[in-house]
Amino acid sequence: MDISQNQSRETLIMLIRRAIELLCEKNISNVVILSSYKINSVLKESFGVDIKVDKIGRILSKLAKLNELKRLHTNIPKYKLHISKVSNLRFF
Repeated sequence: MDISQNQSRETLIMLIRRAIELLCEKNISNVVILSSYKINSVLKESFGVDIKVDKIGRILSKLAKLNELKRLHTNIPKYKLHISKVSNLRFF
């Protein structure tokens, strides 16, 4: 992996982190359901960024494993995130 790929990956992770934070800020309940499609729509609406959903999905999957988020049994991978845990999320 060269430097430009590494920088774009870090930028992508930073954007996904911000999208998750925005989702949690706007959410009324104590739990937010994360999916790559939901994150993608927040990125489009808030930042005007269009990223392939599969890239977001791979990062979300790694994020879920690192933070031991519960996966919901659906065709599209979705994960439960308690809003109180947002500030402690690990992305690497």
